[in-house]
Parts: sequence; C-alpha cells; structure tokens
Amino acid sequence: MRTCRKSAALFVLLAAALAAQQPFQILTTHLPRPRQNQPYKAQLLATGGSLPYTWRIAQGTLPEGLSLNPQTGVIAGLPRTSEPYSVLIAVADSSQPPLEETRLLPSSASAPLTLKWTQKPQVSGQDLKGAIEVRNNSGQTLGLTVIVVAVANDTHKAFSLRYTHQELTNQQSTGELPFTVFLPPGAYTVNVDAVGEVSPAVIYRQHQEVTGLTVPGS
Repeated sequence: MRTCRKSAALFVLLAAALAAQQPFQILTTHLPRPRQNQPYKAQLLATGGSLPYTWRIAQGTLPEGLSLNPQTGVIAGLPRTSEPYSVLIAVADSSQPPLEETRLLPSSASAPLTLKWTQKPQVSGQDLKGAIEVRNNSGQTLGLTVIVVAVANDTHKAFSLRYTHQELTNQQSTGELPFTVFLPPGAYTVNVDAVGEVSPAVIYRQHQEVTGLTVPGS
C-alpha cells in the first residue's frame, strides 16, 4: 500500500514538473455553440505554469443557464438560448506571484466532430456498401476512432463494416473511409460512432445511423 501511495505521489510530482516546463498558455481555441435547453459542457485546457489552475471570465458573459467552474475549467449547464457568444477567458496558475493568460474564445456553429456520408449506405446484391468522412473542428489535435457496424434488426447481431484509428489535427479530415461487406439476408441498421480524444478529460463523440437497409435472400 505504501509503495502504491509513493508511486502515485511521484506521478503527481512528475506531472507538475512537466507542466511547469511548458510555456503557460490556454490551449482551447473556441467553444461549442449552445443549443437551447440542451445539456452543454465544454472543458477549457491550459498547459505550463504551476498546478492547479484557476479560471474566470475576464470579459463578456456566458449565456443564461451556463456557468464556469473556476477549479475544473468546465463550462456547463442548460443554455436558454442557441445564440453564439464570445467570452474573454483568463486562467491563473499557482506560482507566487501567479502567472495569468487570457484568450478570446468564440463559440462555433460547427460540432467538434462532423460526419459526412460520401457514399450513403446501399445494398448491392448481398453486399452492403458505403463510405464516410470525419472532420475535426475541435480546434485541437485529437486521437480519432471511427467504428461502423451493421446491426440486424431481428437478432441485433452486429457486423463490423469499418474500423479506423488515427490522429487528426484541427480542420483535418480522415478522407473517404469506404466499406463493402457481404451480409446474410435480413433488414439492417448502419451505426457510425466517431470518438475524438484530446485527453482523458476531453472526449468528443458523434453518432449517426441509417435505417431501412434490406439484404435480399439468395
């Protein structure tokens, strides 16, 4: 038990030391646009300086229903408007005297991840074909995982159509991700899940599905 505690303490000290070696700056470049009465959550990110950080709104106001947690840097709540907004965010580190950085963050109408069918799923004989493209609009580099499956409507059995994992920089797309899979007769729903991970605390998800696909009997 003592060894585990010492290892955990050493990890925290190393993490703090590594953070201190980085230039103190805000990494977040923009915020997701709110949707009225839809749960909202955005994680602000910074690097460098001395942990922990303290966040505040230096100028401007958040939409009604949203608030900023000064310790975690999370903006969350239930917005009462869908209008875009901009706020000047400030973050201070724990050094004495503290360092402080500010950045103007606009909200964007684009989702952090966008899915686009370059070829909508269709049945050809007993083959299910299609192609999808995913774009990173998060303002940050992320690790992207894309999983495409066909689920049989009667048995709920899933058939893998496409899997990919890659790093995407901001505004970069995967390019076309095609798939062609032979399936047994039946009715299917195609599900696409894209997961972009900036850090363990910042993960973006996007989901789409296409119904009404029937593979005829031979």
